[in-house]
Amino acid sequence: MPDAATRGLSLNLAFVMDPLERVDVEADTTFALMLAAQARGHALYYVPPRALELDHDHVVLRARRAHVEPVAGRHYRLEPEAALHARDCAAIFLRTDPPVDVPYLETTWLLSFAEREGVLVVNSPAGVRAANEKLYALEFAALCPPTAVTSSVATVRAFMAAHGGEVVVKPLDGHGGFGVLRLHDGDSNINGIVDLLTLEGRRPLLVQRYLPEGAQGDRRLHVIDGELRGVLRRVPKAGDHRGNVHVGGRVEACEPTDADRALVGAMSARLRADGLFFVGLDVIGGKLIEVNVTSPTLLQELRRLGGPDLAAEIVAAVEARASRPRGA
Repeated sequence: MPDAATRGLSLNLAFVMDPLERVDVEADTTFALMLAAQARGHALYYVPPRALELDHDHVVLRARRAHVEPVAGRHYRLEPEAALHARDCAAIFLRTDPPVDVPYLETTWLLSFAEREGVLVVNSPAGVRAANEKLYALEFAALCPPTAVTSSVATVRAFMAAHGGEVVVKPLDGHGGFGVLRLHDGDSNINGIVDLLTLEGRRPLLVQRYLPEGAQGDRRLHVIDGELRGVLRRVPKAGDHRGNVHVGGRVEACEPTDADRALVGAMSARLRADGLFFVGLDVIGGKLIEVNVTSPTLLQELRRLGGPDLAAEIVAAVEARASRPRGA
């Protein structure tokens, strides 16, 4: 496929993201997207979350044109800040890291105005608000292992008794493996752990049957515009049940399976309808565990393992959207 420069097409692409100086050039997916977009001839704009404004009902970005290169320590250069109207952007990438707290929600509320102006926001602010990464999987309950959401110790214990005496519990707003704990019958810490995660019954947690296949890792399915485009496996380090790279898990190459394709096929129409353009599905033993929508990662790791360049594919998909009339 010819790149954007070859076709004479240059798009404005804005990245609402965490500070550029904190970027890990060898791992950060947002940075990979920026590099891919720049290579295809597009103009990049760096936008901190607090730099979104409304002029009545039009979104204005206090943006800085960015130039990037994959060299740690001198990986970016920013031009002076200037006002950029959201409607002049082909796409706005919402790429701030979790948690989904009040400032994050405020960002999505503002970006919803941009979406109403016909701007592609990746991912849709309304979709992100609706799709809690732990709970959204249960919109596809037939694909998930037995799961409950509760703030009650008694309910957790009853669920454990009904599902083999071993479960995983996690907070609904956790990320990067934080707060994900494995509980066994007979553990004297069960009540204390549930009290801790629920703030003594004031917040719900998710409890899920433990899947022994998790010891060999989970599969991350990368989905772009409803299509399965890449897969890798995250393997826990010794002594930990979590495969998150953030807490020391390693990644391995693997090929998509028919089961992977079937799972994505069962979800694709809903993902598109909810504006979830780029998501990461976490799967253990063929069962859907989480749907990562806020800031999916691992694109650089996938490419280093010999997989496709999904950053370039995402930018190409944005170009295809930009070639259509807005609202089409």
